[in-house]
Parts: sequence; structure tokens; C-alpha cells
Amino acid sequence: MIDEQIEIEECVMEEGNTHIVGSLSRKALLKRQTTLDAFLSNEQDRKSFISDKLIHRKVKNNRMSITITHSGRRLYHRRYIISKNKLKPRKSFGSVVEEVDHGGSGEGSRNDWVRMSGVMEKAKVKAARTTLDEYVKVDPHFTRCSSSRKIMESAIESIRCYEDMYPDLNHRNASDVVLVSLNSISSEISPKPYPVVCADRTYGWNFGKKYVRLPYSICNVIDGVARYDIIQAAISKLLQPLKTYKQIEECIRSYSRTRSFDALGQLFEAVLNETLRVQYLTIVVPFMAKLALQSPDLITQPIPILRRGSSGSVTISQHQAASLLAHAFFCTFPSRNIVSNELPSVNFCRLFSLRSANAVEKLRCLMHYFHMISKKMPTGLLTIRRQNDLAKEWSSMHLPLSKLYVSHTGTIEDDGHGMLQVDFANEYIGGGVLSSGCVQEEIRFLICPEMIVSMILCERMHHNEAIVICGAERFSDYGGYGSSFRWRPMGKVDSFPRDRFNRLCCELVAIDALPFSNRHEQFNVKLVDRELLKAYVGFAVNDGMTKPVATGNWGCGVFGGDLHLKSLIQLMASSAQKRCLCYFTFGDRKFAEDFTEIYKILVQADTTVGQLYDIINGYCSAYDNRSPVLFEYICRKIKGNKVYP
Repeated sequence: MIDEQIEIEECVMEEGNTHIVGSLSRKALLKRQTTLDAFLSNEQDRKSFISDKLIHRKVKNNRMSITITHSGRRLYHRRYIISKNKLKPRKSFGSVVEEVDHGGSGEGSRNDWVRMSGVMEKAKVKAARTTLDEYVKVDPHFTRCSSSRKIMESAIESIRCYEDMYPDLNHRNASDVVLVSLNSISSEISPKPYPVVCADRTYGWNFGKKYVRLPYSICNVIDGVARYDIIQAAISKLLQPLKTYKQIEECIRSYSRTRSFDALGQLFEAVLNETLRVQYLTIVVPFMAKLALQSPDLITQPIPILRRGSSGSVTISQHQAASLLAHAFFCTFPSRNIVSNELPSVNFCRLFSLRSANAVEKLRCLMHYFHMISKKMPTGLLTIRRQNDLAKEWSSMHLPLSKLYVSHTGTIEDDGHGMLQVDFANEYIGGGVLSSGCVQEEIRFLICPEMIVSMILCERMHHNEAIVICGAERFSDYGGYGSSFRWRPMGKVDSFPRDRFNRLCCELVAIDALPFSNRHEQFNVKLVDRELLKAYVGFAVNDGMTKPVATGNWGCGVFGGDLHLKSLIQLMASSAQKRCLCYFTFGDRKFAEDFTEIYKILVQADTTVGQLYDIINGYCSAYDNRSPVLFEYICRKIKGNKVYP
């Protein structure tokens, strides 16, 4: 017999809270007493008894939801999965309470709620008498998320892909640089650097924009003094357990112009508990100091800059990445504007100086990362690559639209595993992660700090370029967004597979959308072409593996993009690359329904990529402030309405 799964949702409410009671009354929800045995009936139509009325309950995919209501001090939800086979022979749990739609409102509904409170209390008592743990298996996906989060459809599960990522390091091009010995790759220890001994202690310093200027280059000299000698002496003082965080300040001040450490002080003085504060000062910071001082032995060749207009990649170990991030924390990288004004700043000095709760939460993410790797250093590899392409003749693309999956629940980082995940990037990759920014890209870089290494390597993106990061590991969870962002520990460590080069099978593509202060400006054919090319380059298939794209409202937040236009641009780009598209609307149920509906209309009309492009082109050409929204225009156009050209 198939082991059918039944969902049980637990809802705890503050008893006597008139605001909650009133709210529930207005939503026209009543609670009715039923028994679990009714739900576990062998009858095919799954009859369930609610009060004295028999109701036929429709079930999809052999799954049912049951709400168990208890009284408590606060409101929260928990969802369980219960196996039917484990309940045979069936035993009654006692009473449970099911949430039932009810059309009443006003005082009648309120009275119904009050009348049912006694039933709810009995349900709580009876449920407490039974050990649910004997029967219930907690689904970890729901324990980490709110009750509104649902598992992605089984159809999506079938298209996830965990094959080797591009490039194949054994058959790489000259522009694909690897900083480790591939023969030393192991899941147990960090790979050895390549070459074993550094042959160029300048690390390419005098080659202009070609290589990253590393702090320990012998050419890092100021007024005839080797700057790294000063840095090395200062950081060496942090190798022993610290008594106060101000020792970090003194270290950084001795060789840099950083003067303000407001966020760092707030972290240690007001946010960290005593246990964690002591661990950071006595274990983690000395570990970071050692990591920084090991860099000349860990990185033994110049690191190429991935420059605008060129394609190529750099592969480093997670150990090497940690060493570079330790240098960024201690603000040792020399000024990058001398080399190129196309490179983002990577020292943490700006972040240290901010006076905001966001800055402190960012430091919590970054310090937590160092704390985790101080316990066990990851042994995998990271690949950061830059790719580009030329403009296309979109009208002549006769490819069908790819499969589309839309969900108003879930997120790219939580539910996009086994897919190419989209980073809603700034043209300077990483955006404001080390300053005041805290939206999609910055948050992703904070929970996966190894991605910050791409800021060390990559110049600003051009209109036909994208940057892909392979193998970056996630170390934190989070809550909130923007000003409400808060660090959270990982509830469950993801155990995704690694490819044969020990890279975590996590692939993220950074594509930067155009910003619009006036939303009407974006309905311009040339600007649509730019966004379409950007997404097309980002979704490029380099290795023949067309894993699906996990994306969402790209460029539609502070950048002012139109949801209808940006979603269709991404659909066309993924279709042109023959990739499925998994679209997360971040809680916008209405848009999820609208996007799904217009997609059905397009598919039923056998619309190709080129035809959809022509329709959007026509919309932009005739656009003014009185134009209908894009989805409505497309619907009318396909159904033969000639009101709009």
C-alpha cells in the first residue's frame, strides 16, 4: 500500500484576545469539532464529520490539512506530516478542530466563535492526552518556515538538476584559471594551492588592471615602507585571545584610514550575549587573524581580474576564499581605484562605520560565517565566471515558450536548489552588501559570504554580461527585508550534493536590471532589448545541461520595473535558452495567478518567443499613460481584439 501523507497544521492562539477573535470573525472562519478517525476513513471520497453534518472533503495528491487548535500566549503555526500506514490499526487522537469556511459575519459569527470556545478547550485537553509524537513526523521544510509556505509541486522536483557545473576543470580554456592542484581535491582536507611555491611575490602588481592587487605583494609599498610588514605586525597581535573588541579597532587603525567602528562596537557591546562575545574574542578573531596571515602560503599565483568585455573564470578553494574574506574584514586591501574605477570596494571599513541596526545584523552574518568555519574548514571549490554574448534577432526566434512554474510561496534560496538561481544584482556585483544596501542581492551575499569574493575579482558588468558563482555555501538564515532584515541561525543545514570537483551544486547568476525613476520609461523597445539580452546572457547554457531557472520579480523593487514586462522578458530569455522557468512571486498571490493565466493563453495560442516579442514591441510602440496593463493588452491581442494595434 502506498504510504499516504496527511498534513496536520497546528495553530496556537492567545485565548481571550478580542482583537484576534474579532479578526477571525471578520474573516468568517469558524471552528468545528471532528475526529482524526473521520479523516482516516477507508472510504474513497474521504468523508469527514463536522458537527452533525456530513461533508465530502476533496483531497489532492492524497494530502489533507487538519488544524489542531490550542490556547497559548502567542500566535504561531506548525505543520506536520502524518503517515496513514503508521496509524493502523487506527486509534483516536481524541477531538481535533478543523478550520471551516463560513459565510456569516457580524455579531452572529462572533457568538458562534464564543459558543465554540468550549469545544476548542475540550479538543485541547483531549489532544494533550495523546502522544502525537508516536504518530506524527515533523516535516523540516515547514518547521523552518511559516504555515503559508508549501512544498514545491512534485513536477518541479522532477526537473531539478545536480550535474557537474561549468566549466569542466579538466578541459578548461586558457581564460579559466584554477588556484589549486586538482589532483589534491578531497572531501576530507582542503586542496593544495597551485603552484606549491609562489614564483612571483609581486602577484602581478605591475600588470595594471590584469590582476588583483593583494595586500601581501612585495610591491605594496608606501613612502618606501613595505605596507604588509605593518599589516602583518598589527594582525599578529590578534593571534592570542582578545580581552576587548577595541583591539580589533587598534589593529585596523594602525595601517588604514578607518576611524569609525560604531557597528562593530554595537555588535560586541549590545547585541552578542556574553558566551558568544567571549567565543568571538578568544577563538574566532584569533582564527581570522591566522587565516589572513596564512594567505601567502594559500594563494601562490596572481589572481586575474574578470574584466569587462572578456569571458573567463577563476576557481579557488573555500579555504582560499576564507583567507581573502579575512583580509577584507581587517581592511588590508590597497585602494582599488588606482587600478580600476570599475571595481567595487571590498574592505569592511564602510560597514564598520555605519550607525544602523542593519549594519549590526550584517556583521552578525559575517561573524557567524567565520565562527562556523573555525569549527570545521570547508574543503570544496568555488568557481566565479564572467560570460557575455551579442544581441539577437528576437523577432526571428521561432522557439516555443518553455514550461513555467509559478509559486506565491517559497524563495529562490530556499526552494531553488538544483536550479540556476537568479541574483537581482547591481552592476557592481554585491551591491551595497558592505555598506547600507539590504535587499535581495545583499541578503544573498550575507547568508552565503563566500559570494563576496566575486567583488574582489569582478569589474562592473556591461549591458551584455553576467557573472555566475558556483559552489558558494550557505551559513545563515534570515528574517525580514530591507530595514527589517535580521540574522537567523540555520534551522537545518542543507546537504546538497557536490560535483566531481567538490563544488557544492549551487549555481547563482548575477544579472543587473535597469533602474527607472519613472516607470513609464521602461516601455521602450531599446530598453526591452537591453533587459532581454541581459537575461539571455545570464541564462546561457554552456555545458548542455539545461537546468531550470529559479527567479522572481527581477528589477521590480527599488528599481521600479513593471512586473508584467519583467516576468515576460525572463520567460522569453529562458525559452530562448530552452530552460524551464520557476518563478517565485514572494507572497504576491494575485500576480502568481495573473502570470499563470496569461501563460496559459500564450501556450494555447502556440505563441513563439518571436511572436511574444513582436506583441511587446507593438505595446511599447503605442504606449502612453492610458494604455492597458501589458497582460490585458496581450490577452486582447491574442483573442483578436483590434482596439489596440
